[in-house]
Amino acid sequence: MIELQTDFKRYFKQQYDTVVEFIIPFINETKKVKSGLNFLEVGSGYGGICKAFADAGCKVTGIELGEYATKIANDFLKEDLKNGNIQLINKNIYDIDVEKEFPEKFDIILLKDTIEHIHDQAKFIKHIYPFLKNDGVLFFAFPPWFMPFGGHQQSLDSKFLSKLPYFHILPTPIYRFIMQLFGEVSGRIVDTLEVKETQISINRFEKITEQVGLKIMKREFYLINPSYKHKFGTTPKKQFAWLSKIPWLRDFFTTTCYYVLSKS
Repeated sequence: MIELQTDFKRYFKQQYDTVVEFIIPFINETKKVKSGLNFLEVGSGYGGICKAFADAGCKVTGIELGEYATKIANDFLKEDLKNGNIQLINKNIYDIDVEKEFPEKFDIILLKDTIEHIHDQAKFIKHIYPFLKNDGVLFFAFPPWFMPFGGHQQSLDSKFLSKLPYFHILPTPIYRFIMQLFGEVSGRIVDTLEVKETQISINRFEKITEQVGLKIMKREFYLINPSYKHKFGTTPKKQFAWLSKIPWLRDFFTTTCYYVLSKS
């Protein structure tokens, strides 16, 4: 348990550092992150992102479906929770009536590495649309499905499979068989296959957001994910400009996408 707690703290700090160094400056180019803004993170996990925005002066709300992750976040953020800087809600966002629970709405809504886990993404984005103020912004970061590790296979127990790029693109029966062959536990296989079911591409994401009534204010594709700096010590690198313009092909070589969107 001590080792797990150390891992959670490390991940918390990686999230915090990535937000401070990369995500807040990215959002600042379209909407200044400043004291007094209402901030919402959907899928707040262990709370590292919430902490970064609270330290920037925002009034922070984190919504997380997972009970265990919320419990860890409550421990890490106990001082901020006590001081009222952050509130954490362990609830399905579909069970939240924004008009009753958050009538003031939010200036910034953030989803980092979350949308690719959600079924019926169009329904989900339509649901969170009313949570946003008319002059607010939505930030999304996600790995396109066809990128080298778009199946989140890096979370697998097998050291070989966790470093094997693109094999998540194989047909589901073959993909499942390979994971079983390498001794992955059933729960891990189910989690990994869920990402295959909910896969999202750059084109599909942009089509969905346009249909919902959102417009892209700023976007950036990365050949090397900024998060990798604090995870692996690598230097972030933006995607080649020419490759960013080629639909579908760009998905195979883009490790993450950053978007800031607003209401049309």
